[in-house]
Amino acid sequence: MRLLAAAVLLVLGVVASPAQAAGAAGGTTDRTTDRTTGSGAVAADTIEAHYKVAGPWAVATADAPGVRLYYPANLGEGGFKHPIITWGNGTNAVPTQYSGVLNQLASWGFAVVASTDTTTGTGSEMIAAAQYLIDRNADSSSVFHDKLDVTRVGAVGHSQGAGGSVNTATKSGGLIDTVVPIALPAPIWVSSGDAFSVSRLTCPVLFLSGANDVIISPNSAIQTYYGQVPGAAAKALLKGADHNTVQGTGGGFLGYLTAWLMYRLQDDAYARGAFAGATPEINTNASWQNQAEKNLP
Repeated sequence: MRLLAAAVLLVLGVVASPAQAAGAAGGTTDRTTDRTTGSGAVAADTIEAHYKVAGPWAVATADAPGVRLYYPANLGEGGFKHPIITWGNGTNAVPTQYSGVLNQLASWGFAVVASTDTTTGTGSEMIAAAQYLIDRNADSSSVFHDKLDVTRVGAVGHSQGAGGSVNTATKSGGLIDTVVPIALPAPIWVSSGDAFSVSRLTCPVLFLSGANDVIISPNSAIQTYYGQVPGAAAKALLKGADHNTVQGTGGGFLGYLTAWLMYRLQDDAYARGAFAGATPEINTNASWQNQAEKNLP
């Protein structure tokens, strides 16, 4: 997705903070839904607050040709199989600009593979990145060998990479189990070569954007995309957030982004309550607006 020059100028360089070390002594050993902090104290009583902090897995990083990896340092501990997240960068951005998000997801047990390509709109780069980890899972010489759940793969991306995440889902033959496009651009910003169709999605999708992102990913565009999805979908706009708030630390997106992926890829019943049930938590959260959900299991 080659955004027009005026849109590209909105991209600001942000220094990402390192991920918090997780799994401190005396903390929980539960890798899924135990709601305790490293000290053993009861965590804040909202789903968003629980998932916006680092999870119980210490994080390791590595570089391989064309990708950067963020993953639990103790891969496979307790027999756990790690779901895969393939990440797509925004226009002219690289994975290190999203260290907050990528470290966060790894700390909650996901093996994250981020293409280092600065143009990920077609989805081909994200599909190749996911396949890289799937292949490592079958490679007896790899640290990932038999440690990944290759049947559970999510696609997440920002801006151009958000369109890439949709294309990854619709062009990979059922590989992707859920999609989270963050700040998905309105059609005017999408080049023909990077065109995507949310109406072809067959897996649950969460559209996230910023309430102040009124030029590239406005509420009108997100509402239209949401309406075009035939199956399970949710959407919400973070108040005070602009097009690039997700860069750096990840800002206010961390909590519900993590909760969605825990719900969809780790069967986390507590995280599900943020989006499904009689009163989804996100709908009553004053920090968000334009929330909606449909057909969620």
